[in-house]
Amino acid sequence: MEPVAVGLGDATLTASGSPLRPGILLDRDGTIIVDHGYVGSINRVEFITGASKAIARFNLAEDGAHIDLFAYCPYHPAGVIEAFTRTSQDRKPRPGMAKAAQAALNLDLSASWVVGDQHEDIGLAEAVGASAVYVGADRCERPGVWSFPSLAAAAPFILERIAV
Repeated sequence: MEPVAVGLGDATLTASGSPLRPGILLDRDGTIIVDHGYVGSINRVEFITGASKAIARFNLAEDGAHIDLFAYCPYHPAGVIEAFTRTSQDRKPRPGMAKAAQAALNLDLSASWVVGDQHEDIGLAEAVGASAVYVGADRCERPGVWSFPSLAAAAPFILERIAV
């Protein structure tokens, strides 16, 4: 079985529909694309070197990376638009988006990986019982968390260890 690549928070999902399969839940900003703050326009999207090739390796796409599902949380407790100013189970590190991906894609979250550049991403992994990879220039010194400079650097490590 192929793993499912899932981007969350600012997220991405790739899947092929097999029951109870491992997933790779990917944060968007700082993991797949450069974090320039609020995206707002396609002109502000800048892929991090190697990210799309890493996603292609996760989903085994012949012609490159593909995305089957995007998940995001429009709510923030300190939001500026009143209708979206609230707490939500979908806001990381809470498990809402991961649970929705689990239901939609038949994921086994305990056999899955969460990859991100923020401590909230690592908190999400802990909340759903997934393995965690922290990407970026800094290291995450939490037990059971592996640190890599980028998604591209982490991809072979994850693929060697993912339960398929």
